[in-house]
Amino acid sequence: MESFLKIIISGLDEAGKTSILTALDKKYDFEKDIVQLKPTIRVEYHKMNFLRNNTVFWDMGGQEQYRDIYINYQDVYFDATDLLIYVIDIQDPNRFDNSLEYLNSILTFFSESEMNVPIIITFHKYDPELKADEKILANIDKLREKILSDYPDFNILFQQSSIYDIISIVQLVSYGLSVFDKKFFELSELLEYYLEIFNSQALIIFDRNGIIISEYYNDIDPDVYVSLLESMKEHLFLLKRMEEEKIEGNFDFTTTEGILFSYLLRKKIKDELFFVSAVLKEEQKEQFFERFPDFLDDLVKILEQLI
Repeated sequence: MESFLKIIISGLDEAGKTSILTALDKKYDFEKDIVQLKPTIRVEYHKMNFLRNNTVFWDMGGQEQYRDIYINYQDVYFDATDLLIYVIDIQDPNRFDNSLEYLNSILTFFSESEMNVPIIITFHKYDPELKADEKILANIDKLREKILSDYPDFNILFQQSSIYDIISIVQLVSYGLSVFDKKFFELSELLEYYLEIFNSQALIIFDRNGIIISEYYNDIDPDVYVSLLESMKEHLFLLKRMEEEKIEGNFDFTTTEGILFSYLLRKKIKDELFFVSAVLKEEQKEQFFERFPDFLDDLVKILEQLI
């Protein structure tokens, strides 16, 4: 039976909430769309199917006038929330206090209403060139410690995200959606098991929207990591092209400088489409294809229970 998920995406104005949803939808060539975005007025709704769930993202405008309305009518806006994704602009330290104050208003309502809502807090605009910035990293640590200290009774997961790192956007939403069924833990164990058998670098399961159903990675050498990310991005682009251009078949290709071999398989189960993404070194291909049918059989058994 299908169910409905209400996912709130909240935070201050200009934190990047709508940009996250735009990047998630487009996968590529979305920069021009983000430049043209205007501030969200009140609430915008984005619908997406995730397995057997009809998912509605509530993109809540973050201007002060709207935040006041949300807080004054909390039972209208925040009641029946299944997941909260709260966005903090990590490049705007002058507004950290305002953002934490707004977060507190939302979590206070959840607490007083006895709502056990899973929460993802993303430190957004954590752009690739900032990953070694000591001030940014220190601010992330301080915010994480304060939030965990102030709200010990909430189930909070922290992420870093950037529209210039599409994988971080996909993972942000994927981790949030995966809390709704224990079968996701079985999937993770399955990927871990076969990752060792394949001796591969990564195994990832996507749905038709490019949302990660499950993923598992090997310990990766720094010189291989960049190639792995490029492979994953290429698979996301292919997924979107398959949908837009009605492309059939599976894909395999060798990544930059021949470091990694990448394989993307389409699998239809009932009426749902899934994609298996595998990334491995060239010398591991023979072992991978020898055991891949066993992996696919085991994978289908679990996915059938999720749809």
